[in-house]
Amino acid sequence: MNGLNEKSANTDLYAHIQRAPMSERDREVALNAVRNAESIVDGSLWVINGIKGLIATIFEKPVGLKHNH
Repeated sequence: MNGLNEKSANTDLYAHIQRAPMSERDREVALNAVRNAESIVDGSLWVINGIKGLIATIFEKPVGLKHNH
């Protein structure tokens, strides 16, 4: 995730990592862990939204087959 996305998502979390008393190596490990977690969440949401769209398409009634009673 680039710096712009880091600012818009979880700014507080990134700020806490920057202020925490730790070595630069540990800071990089922590930042990479957060980025990896965000990527997993983004991918999971993408899959969930894809499945929702697929289900909506499958169960959508075609216009020509509606019954008029």
